[in-house]
Amino acid sequence: MRTSIGAKLDHLAIGVVQWADSYPRFVSELGGKWGYGGPNGDFAPYQLDFGEGLRLEFIAPHTPGGFMERFIERRGPSPHHFTFKVPSLDDTIADLTRLGFEIGGESREQPVWLEAFIHPKETGVGTLVQIVESDDQFIDSQASKMPAPQDFPEPSGHAQGIALVGVTTSDLGRAHDLLVRALLGDVLDNGDGWFLVSWGDHRSLLVRDHTVSPWAPPLWDTATGDGVAFVLFGSENQTAASLHESTQLLTRLPHEAATGIPVWLLEPNRTNSKSMPISLP
Repeated sequence: MRTSIGAKLDHLAIGVVQWADSYPRFVSELGGKWGYGGPNGDFAPYQLDFGEGLRLEFIAPHTPGGFMERFIERRGPSPHHFTFKVPSLDDTIADLTRLGFEIGGESREQPVWLEAFIHPKETGVGTLVQIVESDDQFIDSQASKMPAPQDFPEPSGHAQGIALVGVTTSDLGRAHDLLVRALLGDVLDNGDGWFLVSWGDHRSLLVRDHTVSPWAPPLWDTATGDGVAFVLFGSENQTAASLHESTQLLTRLPHEAATGIPVWLLEPNRTNSKSMPISLP
Protein backbone atom coordinates (compact mmCIF):
# COMPACT_ATOMS: atom_id res chain seq x y z
CA MET A 1 0.00 0.00 0.00
CA ARG A 2 1.22 3.46 -0.83
CA THR A 3 1.54 6.13 1.85
CA SER A 4 1.19 9.90 1.71
CA ILE A 5 4.90 10.39 2.48
CA GLY A 6 6.24 12.57 -0.33
CA ALA A 7 2.86 13.27 -1.93
CA LYS A 8 2.00 16.95 -1.80
CA LEU A 9 0.07 19.80 -3.33
CA ASP A 10 2.98 21.73 -4.81
CA HIS A 11 1.54 24.81 -6.48
CA LEU A 12 -1.40 26.58 -8.05
CA ALA A 13 -0.68 28.00 -11.50
CA ILE A 14 -2.37 31.17 -12.77
CA GLY A 15 -2.37 32.37 -16.36
CA VAL A 16 -1.39 36.01 -16.93
CA VAL A 17 -0.65 38.17 -19.96
CA GLN A 18 2.81 38.99 -18.61
CA TRP A 19 4.72 38.27 -15.41
CA ALA A 20 4.68 41.91 -14.32
CA ASP A 21 0.89 41.76 -13.97
CA SER A 22 1.34 39.57 -10.88
CA TYR A 23 3.93 41.74 -9.15
CA PRO A 24 1.79 44.47 -7.51
CA ARG A 25 -0.47 42.11 -5.57
CA PHE A 26 1.53 38.96 -5.02
CA VAL A 27 5.03 40.42 -4.57
CA SER A 28 4.74 44.06 -3.47
CA GLU A 29 1.61 43.54 -1.36
CA LEU A 30 1.61 39.88 -0.24
CA GLY A 31 5.36 39.35 -0.02
CA GLY A 32 5.97 36.53 -2.49
CA LYS A 33 9.67 35.76 -2.98
CA TRP A 34 11.17 34.84 -6.33
CA GLY A 35 11.56 31.09 -6.67
CA TYR A 36 12.62 30.37 -10.22
CA GLY A 37 11.31 30.67 -13.75
CA GLY A 38 11.99 31.27 -17.40
CA PRO A 39 10.82 30.54 -20.95
CA ASN A 40 9.85 26.95 -21.70
CA GLY A 41 8.83 26.57 -25.33
CA ASP A 42 5.71 28.59 -26.07
CA PHE A 43 5.06 29.52 -22.44
CA ALA A 44 6.98 31.18 -19.62
CA PRO A 45 6.30 30.15 -16.01
CA TYR A 46 7.76 31.53 -12.81
CA GLN A 47 7.06 30.68 -9.17
CA LEU A 48 6.66 32.67 -5.98
CA ASP A 49 7.42 31.28 -2.52
CA PHE A 50 5.24 32.17 0.47
CA GLY A 51 7.16 30.41 3.21
CA GLU A 52 7.30 26.62 3.31
CA GLY A 53 3.86 25.82 1.91
CA LEU A 54 1.95 26.06 -1.33
CA ARG A 55 3.56 28.18 -4.02
CA LEU A 56 1.95 30.22 -6.76
CA GLU A 57 3.08 29.92 -10.36
CA PHE A 58 2.31 32.55 -12.97
CA ILE A 59 2.37 31.48 -16.60
CA ALA A 60 2.54 33.93 -19.49
CA PRO A 61 2.56 33.24 -23.23
CA HIS A 62 6.06 33.21 -24.71
CA THR A 63 5.45 32.72 -28.42
CA PRO A 64 2.38 33.59 -30.53
CA GLY A 65 -0.19 30.87 -31.04
CA GLY A 66 0.84 28.75 -28.06
CA PHE A 67 -1.51 27.11 -25.57
CA MET A 68 -1.15 29.90 -23.00
CA GLU A 69 -2.04 32.57 -25.53
CA ARG A 70 -5.13 30.54 -26.44
CA PHE A 71 -5.97 30.10 -22.75
CA ILE A 72 -5.73 33.85 -22.08
CA GLU A 73 -7.83 34.65 -25.16
CA ARG A 74 -10.50 32.17 -24.08
CA ARG A 75 -10.54 32.56 -20.30
CA GLY A 76 -8.63 35.73 -19.52
CA PRO A 77 -6.15 35.84 -16.63
CA SER A 78 -7.31 33.11 -14.24
CA PRO A 79 -6.29 29.88 -12.47
CA HIS A 80 -4.87 27.35 -14.93
CA HIS A 81 -3.92 24.20 -12.99
CA PHE A 82 -2.94 22.54 -9.73
CA THR A 83 0.32 20.60 -9.60
CA PHE A 84 0.66 17.61 -7.26
CA LYS A 85 4.02 15.93 -6.74
CA VAL A 86 3.92 12.21 -6.02
CA PRO A 87 6.53 9.56 -5.14
CA SER A 88 5.62 7.40 -8.15
CA LEU A 89 3.85 8.58 -11.27
CA ASP A 90 3.18 4.99 -12.31
CA ASP A 91 1.50 4.12 -9.01
CA THR A 92 -0.62 7.27 -9.05
CA ILE A 93 -1.73 6.71 -12.65
CA ALA A 94 -2.68 3.14 -11.73
CA ASP A 95 -4.81 4.41 -8.83
CA LEU A 96 -6.41 7.11 -10.95
CA THR A 97 -7.22 4.65 -13.72
CA ARG A 98 -8.75 2.21 -11.24
CA LEU A 99 -10.94 5.03 -9.92
CA GLY A 100 -12.15 5.90 -13.41
CA PHE A 101 -10.07 8.97 -14.21
CA GLU A 102 -8.87 9.41 -17.77
CA ILE A 103 -5.21 10.40 -18.03
CA GLY A 104 -3.88 12.65 -20.80
CA GLY A 105 -0.73 14.52 -21.75
CA GLU A 106 1.65 11.97 -20.26
CA SER A 107 5.30 12.90 -20.79
CA ARG A 108 8.49 11.09 -19.78
CA GLU A 109 10.95 12.93 -22.02
CA GLN A 110 12.81 14.51 -19.10
CA PRO A 111 13.95 11.98 -16.46
CA VAL A 112 13.87 14.67 -13.76
CA TRP A 113 10.26 15.59 -14.55
CA LEU A 114 7.72 12.88 -15.36
CA GLU A 115 4.19 14.23 -15.74
CA ALA A 116 0.61 13.50 -16.66
CA PHE A 117 -2.56 15.59 -16.73
CA ILE A 118 -6.23 15.19 -15.91
CA HIS A 119 -8.63 17.38 -17.89
CA PRO A 120 -10.78 19.84 -15.89
CA LYS A 121 -13.93 17.97 -16.92
CA GLU A 122 -12.41 14.77 -15.49
CA THR A 123 -10.97 16.04 -12.22
CA GLY A 124 -14.16 16.80 -10.32
CA VAL A 125 -12.60 20.10 -9.18
CA GLY A 126 -13.16 22.04 -12.39
CA THR A 127 -9.46 22.76 -12.87
CA LEU A 128 -6.69 21.06 -14.84
CA VAL A 129 -4.57 18.82 -12.60
CA GLN A 130 -0.92 18.04 -13.28
CA ILE A 131 0.65 14.99 -11.61
CA VAL A 132 4.45 15.03 -11.38
CA GLU A 133 7.22 12.72 -10.24
CA SER A 134 10.24 14.99 -10.04
CA ASP A 135 13.88 15.12 -8.97
CA ASP A 136 13.53 18.14 -6.70
CA GLN A 137 17.17 18.09 -5.67
CA PHE A 138 18.21 18.58 -9.28
CA ILE A 139 15.52 21.20 -9.89
CA ASP A 140 16.61 23.16 -6.82
CA SER A 141 20.20 23.05 -8.03
CA GLN A 142 19.12 24.72 -11.27
CA ALA A 143 17.02 27.42 -9.62
CA SER A 144 20.05 29.65 -8.98
CA LYS A 145 20.62 29.72 -12.74
CA MET A 146 17.19 31.33 -13.23
CA PRO A 147 17.40 34.66 -11.38
CA ALA A 148 14.58 37.18 -11.10
CA PRO A 149 14.19 39.63 -13.99
CA GLN A 150 15.41 43.17 -13.56
CA ASP A 151 11.89 44.55 -13.15
CA PHE A 152 11.06 42.17 -10.30
CA PRO A 153 10.14 44.37 -7.30
CA GLU A 154 11.29 44.15 -3.73
CA PRO A 155 8.79 41.98 -1.83
CA SER A 156 6.87 43.43 1.09
CA GLY A 157 7.71 42.24 4.60
CA HIS A 158 7.20 38.69 5.83
CA ALA A 159 4.87 36.67 3.59
CA GLN A 160 1.95 35.23 5.54
CA GLY A 161 1.69 32.01 3.59
CA ILE A 162 -1.35 30.53 1.90
CA ALA A 163 -3.74 29.14 4.50
CA LEU A 164 -5.87 27.36 1.91
CA VAL A 165 -7.44 27.51 -1.54
CA GLY A 166 -11.22 27.31 -1.94
CA VAL A 167 -12.57 25.05 -4.68
CA THR A 168 -16.11 24.55 -5.98
CA THR A 169 -17.20 21.19 -7.40
CA SER A 170 -20.39 19.81 -8.88
CA ASP A 171 -19.35 16.27 -7.90
CA LEU A 172 -18.06 16.10 -4.34
CA GLY A 173 -17.59 12.32 -4.46
CA ARG A 174 -15.39 12.49 -7.54
CA ALA A 175 -13.34 15.32 -6.03
CA HIS A 176 -12.86 13.16 -2.92
CA ASP A 177 -11.74 10.20 -5.05
CA LEU A 178 -9.15 12.37 -6.78
CA LEU A 179 -7.79 14.30 -3.82
CA VAL A 180 -8.01 11.70 -1.04
CA ARG A 181 -8.04 8.22 -2.57
CA ALA A 182 -5.65 8.85 -5.47
CA LEU A 183 -3.57 11.85 -4.36
CA LEU A 184 -3.45 10.84 -0.70
CA GLY A 185 -4.60 14.03 0.94
CA ASP A 186 -5.68 13.90 4.58
CA VAL A 187 -9.24 15.03 5.37
CA LEU A 188 -8.89 17.36 8.36
CA ASP A 189 -12.45 18.61 8.59
CA ASN A 190 -15.75 18.03 6.83
CA GLY A 191 -19.47 18.73 6.89
CA ASP A 192 -22.55 18.51 4.74
CA GLY A 193 -21.41 19.28 1.19
CA TRP A 194 -17.77 20.11 1.94
CA PHE A 195 -14.41 18.80 3.17
CA LEU A 196 -10.99 20.23 4.00
CA VAL A 197 -8.11 18.18 2.61
CA SER A 198 -4.43 18.79 3.31
CA TRP A 199 -0.94 17.67 2.31
CA GLY A 200 0.79 19.37 5.23
CA ASP A 201 1.10 22.90 6.59
CA HIS A 202 -0.20 25.55 4.22
CA ARG A 203 -1.07 22.99 1.53
CA SER A 204 -4.83 22.69 1.94
CA LEU A 205 -7.93 22.80 -0.23
CA LEU A 206 -11.41 23.62 1.06
CA VAL A 207 -13.69 21.80 -1.38
CA ARG A 208 -17.43 22.49 -1.45
CA ASP A 209 -20.45 21.47 -3.44
CA HIS A 210 -21.87 24.50 -5.24
CA THR A 211 -25.06 24.29 -3.15
CA VAL A 212 -23.33 25.17 0.15
CA SER A 213 -21.10 28.01 1.40
CA PRO A 214 -19.03 26.57 4.27
CA TRP A 215 -17.10 28.38 6.97
CA ALA A 216 -17.75 32.02 6.01
CA PRO A 217 -20.33 32.43 3.23
CA PRO A 218 -18.81 35.66 1.79
CA LEU A 219 -15.71 33.65 0.80
CA TRP A 220 -17.78 32.14 -1.99
CA ASP A 221 -19.60 35.26 -3.18
CA THR A 222 -17.59 35.61 -6.39
CA ALA A 223 -17.56 31.90 -7.30
CA THR A 224 -19.39 31.45 -10.60
CA GLY A 225 -18.80 27.78 -11.40
CA ASP A 226 -16.61 24.78 -10.74
CA GLY A 227 -12.94 25.44 -10.09
CA VAL A 228 -10.79 27.69 -7.92
CA ALA A 229 -12.98 30.12 -5.96
CA PHE A 230 -10.41 32.03 -3.89
CA VAL A 231 -7.01 31.99 -2.21
CA LEU A 232 -6.91 32.69 1.54
CA PHE A 233 -3.64 34.07 2.92
CA GLY A 234 -2.96 33.72 6.62
CA SER A 235 -0.28 32.79 9.11
CA GLU A 236 -2.09 29.76 10.53
CA ASN A 237 -3.65 26.59 9.17
CA GLN A 238 -7.42 26.67 9.57
CA THR A 239 -10.38 24.46 10.40
CA ALA A 240 -14.04 25.46 10.45
CA ALA A 241 -13.94 25.74 14.25
CA SER A 242 -10.78 27.84 14.38
CA LEU A 243 -12.03 30.23 11.72
CA HIS A 244 -15.39 30.72 13.40
CA GLU A 245 -13.78 31.16 16.80
CA SER A 246 -11.46 33.87 15.52
CA THR A 247 -12.36 37.38 16.59
CA GLN A 248 -10.22 38.89 13.87
CA LEU A 249 -11.41 40.11 10.53
CA LEU A 250 -11.42 38.28 7.26
CA THR A 251 -10.58 40.78 4.54
CA ARG A 252 -11.21 40.56 0.82
CA LEU A 253 -8.76 42.38 -1.41
CA PRO A 254 -10.21 44.36 -4.31
CA HIS A 255 -10.77 42.53 -7.58
CA GLU A 256 -7.69 42.52 -9.79
CA ALA A 257 -8.42 41.76 -13.44
CA ALA A 258 -4.72 41.28 -14.26
CA THR A 259 -4.57 38.02 -12.28
CA GLY A 260 -8.25 37.14 -12.09
CA ILE A 261 -8.28 35.31 -8.76
CA PRO A 262 -10.14 36.43 -5.60
CA VAL A 263 -7.80 36.90 -2.63
CA TRP A 264 -8.68 37.03 1.07
CA LEU A 265 -6.53 37.80 4.09
CA LEU A 266 -6.90 36.28 7.53
CA GLU A 267 -5.22 38.17 10.38
CA PRO A 268 -4.03 40.90 8.02
CA ASN A 269 -0.88 42.68 9.17
CA ARG A 270 -1.40 45.73 7.01
CA THR A 271 -4.03 48.42 6.65
CA ASN A 272 -5.65 48.64 3.24
CA SER A 273 -8.33 51.28 2.88
CA LYS A 274 -9.61 49.58 -0.26
CA SER A 275 -10.07 46.19 1.35
CA MET A 276 -13.47 44.92 2.42
CA PRO A 277 -13.47 43.44 5.96
CA ILE A 278 -16.25 41.21 7.24
CA SER A 279 -16.87 39.86 10.71
CA LEU A 280 -17.05 36.09 10.78
CA PRO A 281 -20.35 34.66 12.06
